[in-house]
Amino acid sequence: MKRIAQFVALLVFLLVPISSIASASVPYQTETLSADGQTIETQTAYTPVGTLLPDVEIMNPEDIFSHTKGNLYIADSGAKKILVADKNGKFVREIGKGVLKSPTGVYVDENEKIFVADYEEEKVFRFSQDGKVEEQYGKPDSPLFGKSSSFKPQKVAVDRRGSIYVISEGSTNGIIQLSKDGGFLGYYGVNSTEGSFGTFLQKLLTSESKKANMFMKTPPAPDNIALDDQGLVYSVTEGTTNEVIKKLNVAGKNMLFGDISDEKSLQDIAVDQDGNMFVVSSTGEIYEYDSFGNLLFIFGGKDDGTNRLGLFKQPTGITIDSDGKLYVTDKERGMIQVFESTAFSKQVHEGIALFKEGRYVESQKYWEEVLEMNSLFGLAHSAMGSAYYKQQDYDKALEEYEFANDVYGYSDSFWEVRHAWMQENLETVLFAFIFFGILYYIVKVIDKKKGILNQPRRSLGAIKKQKLIGELLFLFKFFRHPIDSFYYLKRKQYASILSATILYVILIVEYIYSRFYTGFIFKTVSSDANLVGELLLLLVTLALFIVVNYLVSTINDGEGRFKDIYIGTIYSLAPFLVFSPILTLLSNVLTYNESFVYVFSIRIIYAWCLIILFIMLKEIHNYTFSDTIRNIFVTLFGMVIMLLVVFIVFVLIDQVYDFVYSIIKEAVLRV
Repeated sequence: MKRIAQFVALLVFLLVPISSIASASVPYQTETLSADGQTIETQTAYTPVGTLLPDVEIMNPEDIFSHTKGNLYIADSGAKKILVADKNGKFVREIGKGVLKSPTGVYVDENEKIFVADYEEEKVFRFSQDGKVEEQYGKPDSPLFGKSSSFKPQKVAVDRRGSIYVISEGSTNGIIQLSKDGGFLGYYGVNSTEGSFGTFLQKLLTSESKKANMFMKTPPAPDNIALDDQGLVYSVTEGTTNEVIKKLNVAGKNMLFGDISDEKSLQDIAVDQDGNMFVVSSTGEIYEYDSFGNLLFIFGGKDDGTNRLGLFKQPTGITIDSDGKLYVTDKERGMIQVFESTAFSKQVHEGIALFKEGRYVESQKYWEEVLEMNSLFGLAHSAMGSAYYKQQDYDKALEEYEFANDVYGYSDSFWEVRHAWMQENLETVLFAFIFFGILYYIVKVIDKKKGILNQPRRSLGAIKKQKLIGELLFLFKFFRHPIDSFYYLKRKQYASILSATILYVILIVEYIYSRFYTGFIFKTVSSDANLVGELLLLLVTLALFIVVNYLVSTINDGEGRFKDIYIGTIYSLAPFLVFSPILTLLSNVLTYNESFVYVFSIRIIYAWCLIILFIMLKEIHNYTFSDTIRNIFVTLFGMVIMLLVVFIVFVLIDQVYDFVYSIIKEAVLRV
């Protein structure tokens, strides 16, 4: 029996994946972004290794700062003092006892002067290393600051020039910037108000006199601040989804993209020596971004009552030391948790540091190791593409860029591939053009003298005279004479149900071809799109338009029959039917530099189709211009209503099915 138990234990040990064991050692999952932008689980990036100052009483740690010389500074609002620990985590001293009332932010400059934001005292204090108060900065008396503006310091930071940046409660004008003497320099990095489609419509429909009262929305105030080694200022803002993390240049402009995150509860930000950003939210999750704003990892979480390391009840501050250790304060639990990076995240960081400096080839070995551990790591594929590009291995670069969904990198690599192909084959192509040009001229001259093409010409003419072929070729009349063409379509029956149906089949084939075979640079269909979904999208839209337009036109005295609308709709799409395959082919040989050719052509085709469709409705139903406009809007409204009705019916049928299934299941159990 004992041997069997040992065998089972050994079997379980061998079957359980190593990654599962690793993830089980921490009470949270670590996530990253895949190449297609989806959040996926990955190897653990940081592990909690303990707490800072476990033998020292810490009441309510609000903020923490790591100085380049190794010491850590903790603002404890509960104990009303600043705690100092060395790089080994040993207590050194306390500062500000008896002076501070509610320290909520701490920063230490290059000269090791300690700046403390005291919320209750409404001041920023500057201490020496031995704890003496050297300066106090109260509310600026400058008229530019504003008499009614409050000064409730919550966080503070100081740059190399000695300028003091203060995060004040409710400071919607931005970060308060003071000189080293306390003079008011101005506001910095003001947030912008969040725009929406609703507010855009309101602005369009509201008079100028009312706009001033209706849209006096104040931007949200920043909630925390950090500086990197280069002196760039970073801020986080809570309660919004617009520019929640900002990396500000000298002019106070954000250098990151505005939708970097949709997390609304960010509390603090820290920046390491490579420019990587670490942000903690009130939900206990820690986000790591690289210096460009690419999301690397998400880890941590909310304490579920188990008090396990790695989870938080009320995280308020975060910092990182020169050794890469993360420190996160938990105000409610009165502790500071310490995290260390794993071998996996170290590989990522090494790769990013080299990648950031443009040393793509040197970074390749790190990315290869990262991909061996997680082949879906999106940023690694993009970096690998850059490494191959640098080594002029453009074919492999194309593969990596495509996998990483990196359009710009793919475009650059494709340009090189196309350039090499043209250098190799341009002479042959030119020779072929010249050859066929001369051949065409010779055939034309001989045909003029001896009529060698008369027989093929007569055969082609006979084919064109066939009724169905003539109806299909009638499509080309709509390019030059759409109004006359619809007259002939309606009155002279120049097209039939059969020819229209054939064109609908061609439309479906071309639509699917364009959706799935457009060049990677211009492809708009998502990677998870499928053939059935795309077919339904096209067929449902066409069917809804034809049916609803017929119903609407019948009510509004339209003369068009269902047959006319069915035929007229497909003939209105003549530009798409003729030019779409050409553009799809062209999209496979264009780079991003020539994107205007493709984009402009596509817009022209769609606009052309809409104009012909408008003419079709006007001529088929014999409407005036205004009647046609009204007919289109009512048709679109009817399509939306019909979709809504179908959705409601589907939900009701689903509920009835569940109800009947439950009744049958219960009856079977009772019997």
